[in-house]
Amino acid sequence: MRGARDDRADTPRALGHEVGRLSLLALLEEAVTAAERADVLLARCDDIDVTTAADARLALRLRVAFADLQRWADDLELDGREAELRDEAARLCAFYLHLLTHAFDRRIASAGHDRRTIRSRGPLTGAPCARLALLRDRLRSLSAD
Repeated sequence: MRGARDDRADTPRALGHEVGRLSLLALLEEAVTAAERADVLLARCDDIDVTTAADARLALRLRVAFADLQRWADDLELDGREAELRDEAARLCAFYLHLLTHAFDRRIASAGHDRRTIRSRGPLTGAPCARLALLRDRLRSLSAD
């Protein structure tokens, strides 16, 4: 029967949108926590010449976390402003994954592609982590509206 539009048809779409938004918020919470740990680890490794096994294990765990977060972000179906936040979060996760992947590889240093070279090209210390936190806060403010 054609006629009056069923308002319940919008419910799954609205619910899906809210689930996507909440998933992105959870992703950003995890990303900020991982980024803070990564920044501490990278700064500590800058201060010493020899990397400890514990630092290498932590770097590996963080690499796995950032790879998972990036994959999770890529799977989120969002639109509008949330899609832009998702895309930037995925790029920042990829950035941290790159830093951590190459932070302990001394062979890359000889080619000029190590994290010290990357980080010296701009004010990156803490900036990506701060950007992830800003994205999380923006999403929270969008949720409040």
